[in-house]
Amino acid sequence: MSIRWWVLAAALASGAAWAQEDLGVRLDQRIPEATTDIIFGQRASGFETPPAGTPANDAEAARFLTQATFGPNLVDIGELKSIGYQAWIDAQFGANPTLHRPDLEQQVAADVAVTPRNAQAYRAFRMERWFAVSLNAPDQLRQRMAYALSQILVISDIGALDNNPIGVAEYNDILLRNALGNYRNLLREVTLSPMMGIFLSSFRNQKTDWTLDGNNQPVPGLIAPDENYAREVMQLFSIGLIERNRDFSPILAGGQPVPTYSQDTITQTAKVMTGLAYACNAGPVQFGSITLTRNCANCVGTACNFNNTVYFGQPPRYAVPPIVTALIHPDGYRPMACYPRYADTGRFQTAANNYAVLPAPNNQKTLVGGVTVNPSSVPCHSGTPGADQQTCINYCNDQIETLITTLFMHPNAAPFMARQLIQRLTTSNPSPAYIDRVAAVFENDGTGARGNLGAVARAILTDSEARNPPAANFGKLREPLLKVTALWRAFSAQPGSNGQYGLVAPERFLAQRPLGAPSVFNFYEPDYQQPGEIASANLYSPEFQILDESTSISTSDQLWARLFAGYSAPNATTTNFAVPANAAYLPPSELDNLPAAHADLVQALNVRLMYGAMSPAMQGKLIALLDSGNAGSTTRRKALNLIHLIAISPEFAVQR
Repeated sequence: MSIRWWVLAAALASGAAWAQEDLGVRLDQRIPEATTDIIFGQRASGFETPPAGTPANDAEAARFLTQATFGPNLVDIGELKSIGYQAWIDAQFGANPTLHRPDLEQQVAADVAVTPRNAQAYRAFRMERWFAVSLNAPDQLRQRMAYALSQILVISDIGALDNNPIGVAEYNDILLRNALGNYRNLLREVTLSPMMGIFLSSFRNQKTDWTLDGNNQPVPGLIAPDENYAREVMQLFSIGLIERNRDFSPILAGGQPVPTYSQDTITQTAKVMTGLAYACNAGPVQFGSITLTRNCANCVGTACNFNNTVYFGQPPRYAVPPIVTALIHPDGYRPMACYPRYADTGRFQTAANNYAVLPAPNNQKTLVGGVTVNPSSVPCHSGTPGADQQTCINYCNDQIETLITTLFMHPNAAPFMARQLIQRLTTSNPSPAYIDRVAAVFENDGTGARGNLGAVARAILTDSEARNPPAANFGKLREPLLKVTALWRAFSAQPGSNGQYGLVAPERFLAQRPLGAPSVFNFYEPDYQQPGEIASANLYSPEFQILDESTSISTSDQLWARLFAGYSAPNATTTNFAVPANAAYLPPSELDNLPAAHADLVQALNVRLMYGAMSPAMQGKLIALLDSGNAGSTTRRKALNLIHLIAISPEFAVQR
């Protein structure tokens, strides 16, 4: 990018030195709502009155779609204006899930047959599939909700899952299938997912190896259940650290917050999460010319769950000799099965080898809220008689169901999920009343059902706080990935001639990769507060945790590269175009159809990219830039330059 263009960008953002400071001042509740907003200026005409059931104009429609999808486009804006908010949501509920894993499997199998690579190389295939679906899938609300959930119920392909892109894609499909379904089902599928088990150590987690002391009394040995998943399923996936009212305000006792659980609760919960490993569903699976097999021929039915360590410790991937690929047998991503021999059943092996019930309190598991799990009614070990095997499997499964139900029914679950989903879709700082209204729908969707995520999504998006003119502290910083998808969808971006979008390692430039967060705490935390104006106003700014001088520049440069893909260099007098091979591009027709008149061009981009909320000051600067001739001589060149300037501006950075 030329130095001159950076000067122009800096001039555009004048009056607001840095996006962080701007948002901090703008969000400060000391600014009366009726006064001029220092970023947005006077109210845009599209937000002067609260909308009814149908958007009054393109700006209102685009704003809603910015919250509900990966970015508005002209087709969706027209549809939403025609049918209204509720009918649009109903249509989204009726759209079939556009899944990732099935197509990815076929793509990998076809590639393996021709140019086999190591498993990590196929992460690029997963990224291509993610962008293709996010940009083009008709079930946009489901896709956006799944992306939001992926930042709450986190797994990451960093570390143990870096060689398992198909498994990670299947985890994304778990989120997709349940994104508008029931939260309890989602939490159960997440808990039993081998990808989650590998990521947070519940996979092949074993019970305490009780040994006998000199008096033949049980004492714990060296093996103890891993507590990783037990901790995170409570802290991050369901109820949080402290007791909450339905509006997310803390419940106090003696002036202090009340913890939701203790270290002992974590230890007890970890006992439930034992004995889980890959299911063993015998039979070969065919992917093109490749056959993947499982060696489960020596067991039938429940006997598979009582076999030796070969089945509990079955390798996670299957080689296609003489190479190793990313293809895995479906047993590698289907729900984990229980192997009772390794599960905590409240019993121990006595000197007489009769597996007696452990002495209290180790015979029971006490979960959140004092819910207890009693010991198994029968011994469960490798020699368990066939008549008792199903009883043992049922015990193992039932205790997991008890854990899921306990967390699902906990009073914290409603405000915990309501607040984080609001943050991911509409605003970083929802009012207590907004949280309370959404949490009430989580508790009861109107039919008596609890945990209906579709109803929760509807409540978030149609709430008066989301649909009315945005208040001074309403909004959120756009995630870098959502900037890219918004720009691409706004101008119907197409894959390159090789069918690729080309953003296979977005974390290098955008500090984000879908399902590739640096830890289970996501890219940023929901309670993060940017130091300065935001923190002093006691407001939250999650996305600011990945915004700094480095990511600001790398994101800006990357947006420029993506917008100008296929077009001639910035110092060219014309804007010739050639379809790039390995990168997405904005079709020339999308640019050439924009208005030529400068004021009309700015207004068209205002609606398409900023849902009509561009401040008069910014509009004036863009028009002046066009009039000066410094933005290019053709409509196409002017449009590209203005799109980039808007994309890197403080005003576009904030989703209102």
